[in-house]
Amino acid sequence: MSHKNYSLLLFGLILLLFGSCEEVMEFDIDEGDRMIVVNALPCTDSLLFVNVTYSRFFLDNQPFVAVDNATVSVDVNGTTLSPTGREGANWLFNYQAVAGDRLTVHVAVPGHDEVTGSTVVPPLPDMTDPVAEIDTLQPITSGDILFTLTDPVELRNYYYIYVLERDSGSRWNQWETKWDTIDTVVFAYLNCMDLQLTDPRVNCSEGLFGYFDRLLLSDSLINGESHEVKISLPMLTDTAEHPLLREYTLVVESLSEEAFQYVKAVTKAQSMTQLFAEPERVYSNLTGGLGIFAGIAKRVYRLEFVYKTAEEPHEKRGAIKRKNGN
Repeated sequence: MSHKNYSLLLFGLILLLFGSCEEVMEFDIDEGDRMIVVNALPCTDSLLFVNVTYSRFFLDNQPFVAVDNATVSVDVNGTTLSPTGREGANWLFNYQAVAGDRLTVHVAVPGHDEVTGSTVVPPLPDMTDPVAEIDTLQPITSGDILFTLTDPVELRNYYYIYVLERDSGSRWNQWETKWDTIDTVVFAYLNCMDLQLTDPRVNCSEGLFGYFDRLLLSDSLINGESHEVKISLPMLTDTAEHPLLREYTLVVESLSEEAFQYVKAVTKAQSMTQLFAEPERVYSNLTGGLGIFAGIAKRVYRLEFVYKTAEEPHEKRGAIKRKNGN
């Protein structure tokens, strides 16, 4: 056999080898096999809505389909509430969660099992108004947030702490060499050296280089204590010609156990970096369907930073006033 024929044979074997590694798999999913997905997070700072959709195949990137013929109700301490309206997949209720309320959601869809789930709205976080100050004496300008969190005795509590950063104004676009007008809200990266809050056994949201974008924790290491919390933010400096307006908001949430398990699973799934890792199954506390129904009590503080100087004693540093701490 000639050298040319050997080459053709080898090329054919390579095509056969790689061609045999590809297999097209077709999935025939009947719409009737879709499950009912119900998601609602009753919270003390907003009116309740219940999102009802059909489940979606995990390879399907189309939007979730709203359930049009659902009957939705919520029991609040034994009293049944009906929705006051609907927007798309969201069923709206004229109800705002109150700490201690016992809630059960009921969703009935013809041809499917009834979906139910229960939760108890936790107490509001017991905390002092935060002090917010800027320390220009550090190598990198730091914005420090200080407050005391008092954890109830002999109760299992869960907390979710984060800072929202709103940027508005102008930002330099180096690719198009022009100033862009922006208005964005993101989770601010923060640093917290407190091992009782960032212990890896209870916290799953550590970010790059030891920074966090959110703190998620149980009270296993601070149970029954009045714990001083210090959070530091790297503060950027903008040009005087085009200053970027930044607004910071501290949010401290007290989570029901269902909300804690759900947020923990979602955070873990979002932070997965292993390409071939096993997919994370998101926590669900519903029967008859999928989703989450979990209570949250929230305190929100808009921060106004004051400048910290080397001569100024701590007692004289200005504390911000609570603008919306419910």
